[in-house]
Amino acid sequence: MRVLVVGSCGKKKLHNNLNQPNCIDIDRVPDINYWKQKFASICAPARDMYIGPQSIELVRAVDMLRTIPDVDVQLVILSAGFGVLAEEEMVPPYDCSFTNMKMVEVKKRSEELELQSSFTSLVNSSFDLVYLALGKQYLAALGTAALTTIRTPTIVFHGQDSDHLIQVPCSTKTVKAFSECGHTIHGVVGFKGDLLRILAGYALKKSHPYSEVKKWTESSHLRMVLHRLSCPKSLR
Repeated sequence: MRVLVVGSCGKKKLHNNLNQPNCIDIDRVPDINYWKQKFASICAPARDMYIGPQSIELVRAVDMLRTIPDVDVQLVILSAGFGVLAEEEMVPPYDCSFTNMKMVEVKKRSEELELQSSFTSLVNSSFDLVYLALGKQYLAALGTAALTTIRTPTIVFHGQDSDHLIQVPCSTKTVKAFSECGHTIHGVVGFKGDLLRILAGYALKKSHPYSEVKKWTESSHLRMVLHRLSCPKSLR
């Protein structure tokens, strides 16, 4: 059972430096190894560099799922500075994000980083489940065409619901529903990480966690679980 989890870079980082590169600096010297060498003393694995609530909870959820035998989870980080990062890849601090970019800027930078081709190549590696913990701009950076290549159940937080894409609204209403159900939620900002942690906890409480996670490859079952975890009023 192979699960792909895609997170995004964030403003809050484990290390910072007054001279760390921004988007323009990285454009001038696009070689990540140059920046790794320049800030060697404060580089960190991608999974540890981002310390916002979403990133922390996403890593926690990934580690929880990895305690289940035969569940293989691959975590990658979508970075506006350096592209698709493996979780253990050392990354320097930087100041570059898709969040405040206009869509035309997102598209341009995505093309420069070759994000769509990198993502397409990644999802074609036979995953059984994909979890895209991405905001609007980061999802847009992948391109709608890239999402159409996915043929396995995929949880997204923006866009249209379809047979394979399971859209969970990242909204105040959704956060309130999960909070009132007793789940710990770090606001709308952290919800995308919280939800995977909640799903992992749900599976681990089952007598056969692997069997539960395996059922998530069925879109109908996964939708039912998500509905149940949000505690609709009829179940409260």
